[in-house]
Amino acid sequence: MSSLNTCFRYGRTVLFLLLFGYSCFYLGTLSVPSGGTNVTIVREDNEPGDPAKSVTDFWAKFFVSESPKFKAVLEVKEPVKGPVLPETESEESHTSNVPCLNNEEFVKENEKRLNWIQQECPNTVRTKLSEIKEMFYFPKSDLGWCPVYKAASSNVFAHFCSDYFDEETCQNKHIKMKDYEGGFRSLDDFREKDPPPESEQRFLVVRDPFTRLLSAYRNKVELLSHTTAYTEFFMDTLMHYRPIRWITNFDKRDSAFKAINYAQSMTEGRNQRKPEPDNPYLYPPYPTFKEIVYAVIAGRRDNHVIPASQRCGPCGSTHYDYLLKAETFDCDIKNMFELTGNSRLLTNTERWATNQTPVLNQTMFYSYYSTLTSDQLDDLLNLYQDDCLLFQYPCQKHVDNIRKFKSLNPDFKHEYRNTWSGRVGDWDTIS
Repeated sequence: MSSLNTCFRYGRTVLFLLLFGYSCFYLGTLSVPSGGTNVTIVREDNEPGDPAKSVTDFWAKFFVSESPKFKAVLEVKEPVKGPVLPETESEESHTSNVPCLNNEEFVKENEKRLNWIQQECPNTVRTKLSEIKEMFYFPKSDLGWCPVYKAASSNVFAHFCSDYFDEETCQNKHIKMKDYEGGFRSLDDFREKDPPPESEQRFLVVRDPFTRLLSAYRNKVELLSHTTAYTEFFMDTLMHYRPIRWITNFDKRDSAFKAINYAQSMTEGRNQRKPEPDNPYLYPPYPTFKEIVYAVIAGRRDNHVIPASQRCGPCGSTHYDYLLKAETFDCDIKNMFELTGNSRLLTNTERWATNQTPVLNQTMFYSYYSTLTSDQLDDLLNLYQDDCLLFQYPCQKHVDNIRKFKSLNPDFKHEYRNTWSGRVGDWDTIS
């Protein structure tokens, strides 16, 4: 009886081992069901810096849940998605991707543009009160030009340069664009005489006011390309339009100056100690787009943002022979030079573009403008309504699409980044 019990006990042990071995073999050959996601399991108790121990989680296969002390890491990660852009109709007349018109086609298009201006002048709000602030006259070309800054103005200067300066000078935009003896902007020879020559033909270059305003911000404010001239304006803008919630007793002007000076030092490649981290004007250390728009709406009339229709008076006594657009600038100026016998100026291909910021695309356009309030968008429409009307730019569509962008991306937040080449500093994202 004793030996029988012993055999029975050993038999149960052997049977258990056989069943256990079979179960392990079965689990080892089991495959993941079709359509399932391969799962890599990483132990949570791994030492920092040690490579993760990858095992197959059979617990998860059987019970459709994570086994204890394990966490699942999916092999396929969802790509980071950008903001959803509103659907827009193609605006071929406002892009630079359309083929160049030939001389005959350009003459017809130019005539349509000029006739439209004369037709719509009675419907403008402010243009009839405008006065021409600046008119250049290039005697060797017999052309007069009212500059609209941030509307290809640097490249207009570049084309005329070779008529008056040597090649070396024409390759340095910083020399010619400064108000110094010998530069375009300080030579009386280039000021239009009163009365102007009878043979003079005038031209005007315009740009979509919404992209022009943003270009001015990115170049003059974000890039800080003319900090000395704008320091006081930047400080005043920060003090007036940046809300301060966590500090009640501090020197606003001193804090604003330190922030602007820090940003300027990075732009110029100078390492400078970062101001105190509780400086409320440090993030970002210059006015935001929203703050600048507040200042513009309140009456800031910098040459780079004032409406072109107010600056150059196309509805007043000034007659223009050619209306060029920055969006089709290369084609337009080529046609004008050929039609006026100035084809030699096309050989000057040196570009004086002063905006070294990353190229503006549709996502960036909506990103910046999404920071504005609905009232600000309406105020910009009111400010630039004459430009939009006379030069046929779809400003209302811009505002409608900006609002669509904000509704499609309710959690989207614009980030001000330290991305400009040549700038140093200890921050990347500064929003």
